[in-house]
This record gives sequence, C-alpha cells and structure tokens, in this order.
Amino acid sequence: MKKKILLGVIALIVLCLLGGGGFFGYKWYARRKAAKAAAAAQTAPPAAVPDEDEDFPSSGGDKEGSAGPAVLQLKGLIVNLESQHKNAFLKCEIDILFRDQELGKLASSEKPTVENSVIRSIVLEALSGKSVEVASDVETREAIRQEIKDNLNEKFANHRSKEDQEKAKKSGKPLKPPIRDVLVVDWAIQQ
Repeated sequence: MKKKILLGVIALIVLCLLGGGGFFGYKWYARRKAAKAAAAAQTAPPAAVPDEDEDFPSSGGDKEGSAGPAVLQLKGLIVNLESQHKNAFLKCEIDILFRDQELGKLASSEKPTVENSVIRSIVLEALSGKSVEVASDVETREAIRQEIKDNLNEKFANHRSKEDQEKAKKSGKPLKPPIRDVLVVDWAIQQ
C-alpha cells in the first residue's frame, strides 16, 4: 500500500515537472518567435505611398536606406462622436510615415516618448468633436488626414538632424517636411 502511494506521489511530481517545463518552454519559444518577428518587421520594407514630388527607389539608395521610411502605427484609436444616439464612436487605425528617420525611431519606440505623446495628441485632437455625418464623409476623412499631416509637420518642422540641415544648405533646396504621409488604414463608425 505504501509503495502504491509512493509511486503515485512520484508520478504526480513527474507529471507536474513535465507540465511546468512544457509551459515555460512554450513561453520561451513564444517570446523567441515574437522577437524574431519584430526583428523581421524592422528590416522588412513597409509598403509606402510616394509624395507627389518624389519617387521611391526600388532598392534603397537614399538616406532612409533599403528599409524604407520609419512607420508609426496608431492602432485601436477610439473617439466619441457627436450623434443623436448616445454611444456613437469612431474606431480607426492611422499609420504615419516619417521622412526623418530619427524622429520616426523616437516616435515608434516601445518606451513612452515625448514625440509619441505629441503625435497621439495631435491625432486625437483632429478626430475629436466630429459628428457621425462628418466622420462618414470620405472627403472629410481626407481633410482630417491632411490636417493631421500638416499639424505634425508644423510641430516637428525644427526636428531635423544637423546633417540634413547642412545638406539642405549646401544644395540650396529647402528641407522637406519630416512627415512623409499619414495613411488611414482602418475607419469604422459604430452608432
């Protein structure tokens, strides 16, 4: 009888060790896989929309390198809308493409940064206070997108590296704005 109890306890301990090891092994593997995916996402070129005045090289060549412009994805933005219904809101996702790589790195950092907070504030300010009718209009959406881009470029106009400023002086051309484009990736209205 004691041998059966001892054998049962040993079996239970082995089962717990195997289960715990499997759990922690899975967690380790998942973290490793996520780190690889994040590294691949940083090196993979994002799909970009060129400005009217510039072309993207197919394989690097400019200051931004082959990785393309830095991108900040603002996912899951939710803003209340003015409506006859009590609970109308807008849920959207906005991607910001940076011409200034340094600003893009600061804004898209995983740690909270001033640049990220300022960008979120400007985006939310542009989206807030709209009515359902205004938010539903495609032309208004384009105007909001352009307003966000203009406000961000105005706010970060002086946030350029000294190297970029020197290159602009030497070439005699003005610096291009630090924000390349603002893209509305998702736009859903709930009433």
